[in-house]
Amino acid sequence: MPFLTVYSNTEIKDEKIVQDAAELVAKQLGKPIRYVVVNVINNENMAFEGSVKNKGALVEMQSIGFGDKDVLVKSLTDLLVERLQVERGLVNIHLTDMPASTVAIGGNLLG
Repeated sequence: MPFLTVYSNTEIKDEKIVQDAAELVAKQLGKPIRYVVVNVINNENMAFEGSVKNKGALVEMQSIGFGDKDVLVKSLTDLLVERLQVERGLVNIHLTDMPASTVAIGGNLLG
């Protein structure tokens, strides 16, 4: 049920970042990893602070509940700064708390 999408204008050299991000999200949210979906997308046509030369990330994190948002945001930012080599100040995260009645897995609504 947690869905993480990361868009970045950097070259993704280490594909293990997807697995590591899934483990981080599962741990931070206290959710089973079998429900975590992570998509990391390399998009060179992104501008941060008005320039494509600035390396950053746009993150969409959706979940049914978040717990401690501050810890989650810091952990995700740390991972992306380290693994994607983006600037800390250019990691932008949008959190969406989804009602269980709007989320389905395997054809079954969760609420």
